[in-house]
Amino acid sequence: MTRALVLTSLLFAALAVSARAQETHDAQTSGSPVPQKHGEIGSPTEEMLRRAEIKREEESHEEMVERSDEAAQIGEDILDSFNKHKTLTADDYKKLERLEKLARKIRGSAGGSDKVEVTEDPPGKIGAAVERLAELSGLLKKSVAKTSRLVVSAAVIKNSSDVIELIKRIRSIKQP
Repeated sequence: MTRALVLTSLLFAALAVSARAQETHDAQTSGSPVPQKHGEIGSPTEEMLRRAEIKREEESHEEMVERSDEAAQIGEDILDSFNKHKTLTADDYKKLERLEKLARKIRGSAGGSDKVEVTEDPPGKIGAAVERLAELSGLLKKSVAKTSRLVVSAAVIKNSSDVIELIKRIRSIKQP
C-alpha cells in the first residue's frame, strides 16, 4: 500500500515537471516571452533601452541643476548691479529675460504648467523686488538641488513660478 502511494506521488510529480517543460517550450516557440521571476533582467535589448532611459533622465536632471545654478547667479548679479547703480540697466533687463527663460525651463522640466499664479504680497518698490528676486532664485537653486530625478517637486514648480511672476512685476514697476 505504501509502495503504491509513493509510486503514485512520483508519477504525479513527473507529470507536473513534464507539463511545465511543455509550457516553457510552447511559450518559446510561439514567440511570447516566458514569464520571468521578480528581479530578473529582461532581454539585452530591453536592458539597453532601460539604461538609455535612465541616462537620459540623469542628464535632464543635471541640466536642471545647472540651470538653477545659473538662475541663482543671475539673481545675485542683478541685485549687485542694482545696489551699485540704484536702478536697473539695459544689461540687467537682458539678464531678467535670461532668468525668466531659465525659470520656465526648470518649471517645465519639473512638470509645471504655464498656469498664471498671483504672487502673494508682491513688492511695490524696485529695490525690494530685486532683493526678493535674488532670494527666490536662491531658493529655487536649493529646491532643485534637494530634488532627485525621480521626484516631481511642488517646491521647484512654485519657486520657478514665483520667479517668473516677480520678473513680470519688476518690468511693470517704474524706475526712479
